[in-house]
Amino acid sequence: MRLRQNPPLILTLCVLINFLLGFKHVWSVLLPSIESEFKISRSLAVLPFSVMSFTNIVGFLGIDYIKGRIGLRPTLAVITLTSGIGLILTALSYDILTLTISYAGVYGIGHALGYVLAVTLGVKWYYNSRRGLAAGLTSGGYSLGTLILAPLTSYLISYFGWRMSVLLLGLISLAVMAVSTLIISEPVISEGKSSNTVSPLELIKSKVFYIAWLMIFLTGLIDGFAVSHLTPFMVQYVGATQLVAALAISIYSMTNFASRIVIGGLSERVGISNILMIVYVVSTLNTLLFQSYRSLPLAYLGSSIIGLVHGTNVALTPLIAASMWGSKYLGSNYGLLLTASTVSMFVGPLIGGLSYDVTGNYDMSLWIIAFLSALGVLLLHTLRKNL
Repeated sequence: MRLRQNPPLILTLCVLINFLLGFKHVWSVLLPSIESEFKISRSLAVLPFSVMSFTNIVGFLGIDYIKGRIGLRPTLAVITLTSGIGLILTALSYDILTLTISYAGVYGIGHALGYVLAVTLGVKWYYNSRRGLAAGLTSGGYSLGTLILAPLTSYLISYFGWRMSVLLLGLISLAVMAVSTLIISEPVISEGKSSNTVSPLELIKSKVFYIAWLMIFLTGLIDGFAVSHLTPFMVQYVGATQLVAALAISIYSMTNFASRIVIGGLSERVGISNILMIVYVVSTLNTLLFQSYRSLPLAYLGSSIIGLVHGTNVALTPLIAASMWGSKYLGSNYGLLLTASTVSMFVGPLIGGLSYDVTGNYDMSLWIIAFLSALGVLLLHTLRKNL
């Protein structure tokens, strides 16, 4: 019983859960093996990862409904089964259809439910003290998981193949989630200290929600652009080799991870709106100037700023939801707001790709994204009194 009322232990488990869920972004490591074994095209091989974006949205929006109907512990059991067994079924898939169902469908639902629940529980246990740091640590655990699991999975594949590697990670996920299910509990937050109680139904009728959603979407487009186009941008604009260009992704990822923790903790002292204003303005200027970065130091600096804005949005989104709409429906409200980042990760690459196809470079896309980011800054100005 004492373990279930131990905030540091529960926060640690939430960080560990998200660390393992960071495996989602290791798909590119699996891609060559899957493409080769199933003898399919690259566009078909990325189908499971693409479809997972849609199943993630279902999980983001459904967490509070499921938890409200069956309770916290059964919900954790559902997450344990879907995330762990989803990976095991992925390892046993015999064609691209079963792979998509196993990875995008089963694992995708568990991934989304687990991520939102881990972040919101971390925030709730430190709601009246260090919730900014809690949000940064839990979301940072996810980013750290991707950083570590990507090279680890690559190493395992070289010795055991992709199936055995995914199977091993599925079994580890089952074990960690099973322990977490036995220990993790949800705190009772005094309504006096958390007086804003807005349900998801009330939220989607609110003008403030759409302003906040658009703000996160518009400022997050540069991240979607970077994930898909940063390496070819470095090759074309800086004249870097593929290996040197790929280092920009590593710098982006490390800044993304570090900023989640630092920004989360810093928001408690400086304030959410002040942090967002500084980061968004710097990001907008960086995007506007990005095409002029023709040296490696400048390009690497620009890449780190892109990582900073994504880390800031990820760390502060649950805090925005908690500050404006309270803790009671934090899971669903946070999930609704989180869809803005998901959509920006889909649209950002499209803007970059269309610009390159039409003009042969990324200038137009960076101008468009900088303009839209500036609109995000204006939207933040209208929200400041609510944060």
